[in-house]
Formats: sequence, structure tokens, C-alpha cells
Amino acid sequence: MKSKQQQGPIQGDRCGICVPIVGPSIEEILSQVQEAVQAKVDLIELRPDMWMKNSHISEEAYISTIVNLVEEVHSKYEKMPMLFTWRTLAEGGETPLSSENYCKLLQAIVDQNIVDAVDVELFAYTDTMGQIIKQAHHQGIQTVMSYHNFHKTLNRDTLHLYAEQMISAGAAVIKFALMPTTSDDVLSVLQFTKELTEQYPQLPRITMSMGKLGQMTRTCGHVFGNCLTFGTLGQASAPGQVKVAVLKQFV
Repeated sequence: MKSKQQQGPIQGDRCGICVPIVGPSIEEILSQVQEAVQAKVDLIELRPDMWMKNSHISEEAYISTIVNLVEEVHSKYEKMPMLFTWRTLAEGGETPLSSENYCKLLQAIVDQNIVDAVDVELFAYTDTMGQIIKQAHHQGIQTVMSYHNFHKTLNRDTLHLYAEQMISAGAAVIKFALMPTTSDDVLSVLQFTKELTEQYPQLPRITMSMGKLGQMTRTCGHVFGNCLTFGTLGQASAPGQVKVAVLKQFV
């Protein structure tokens, strides 16, 4: 079992760099983690929805398979902080998973008590998920409550409403990833980030405007209060991600 930092790996007063680990084989997963360790990033994001994409494993077998893969990564790279994320199809994920099994998977990961943080999508929240969040908090696992929109950037009033819902649900970190269609959308995300920072200065926040148009938010978002930026050492997990070597020049 990993001894976790008191506050978790995502802090409100600095911007860390996170590398998604996208697989798909255990050899490739471990190779990507090794690259991340060598690059001295702050955090890795385990993305089993990408690992399972072409695995031909039945959905019923996902949970035990993923738990074993997480254990193997942990056993070899115990000191590397890990964020666990199953991204649903509705929010940009790669593999279908029923709502019931999504909940069971997150429960299994929290029970395993190895990862440092776990992503919970706002619109996947249920009373059962609320209990999982409480358990995670008790065990020192940060819960990152997230909202992704790959089609548009919602108005800031709506985004603030979502932020309030995340906080009410017990989120330790809040995350927003939005697709811009205009430069005004990019500015709106940066303004939203600034407003969150002013309103909840102690609450770590992750924000980004996606795609090529929003790419600048990944390198300058920390100026407005963004606390984690996602970078690549190879394959990206979302549009607009920047190479780690470039990010290190900015954050």
C-alpha cells in the first residue's frame, strides 16, 4: 500500500505536469511509465478505457484485469503518484462501460488503495458514488470531479453551477475541459479559471480549453490558477496536449 502525501499530489498553489498512460499492452504501459519517471513529471494518469479499447476482454473481466495492471505499475514504480481515470464515452473515452460497472470499477480501485487520486465524472455521480468519494477521502485518495465537453464551451454561469455541484458532492479537486469554437471561448475558460481561483483559493482546480485553438491554455493556464496540465511523451489522450519538454519551459 502506498503512503500518500497528506494533501495529495494535486496542489492548489502550483501547477504540476501529468502524463496520460494510454497503453494498450502491459509492456507499453510500463514503458510509458518509465518515460514519465525519467522525464520527472509530477503525476501519471492511468487511462484503462484506452488500455481496454482493443483488448477483446469481456466487460465483466475489465475490473479484475485493470486492478491487476494497476498493481503491476505500482509494484515497479511505487514512488510515482498516480491519478486513475476511466473516461466514459460521453466525455471522450475510448471504451464502453455500463454505469453499474463504472461504479464497481471505481469502488475496486478505492478498495485497492494504491492510487493517489481518482477521477469521478460529475454526470456519473450517484449516491453510491458519493459513498465511494467519502471512502476515498478517508483513505487519503484525492477525488478529481470532472466535466468534459468535446463540442463546445458552456457559459461561465453554467460552469460555476457545475463547480458548486462538484464541491457539494465532496470533490477534493475540480476539473473542466472544454472545446472552443472561437477565441472568445478560450478567453472565457481563462476568466473562469481566474474566478474559481478567487472564489475557492484552497481548492485545486484543473482547467483547459482543448484542441489547437485552446492549446495556449495548457501552457499559460497556471497564470490564472490552473493546478495541473496534461502533457505527452508520445500518444495524446485529448486534442491539443503539448509535449512535456515544452510544458517544462512554462510551468
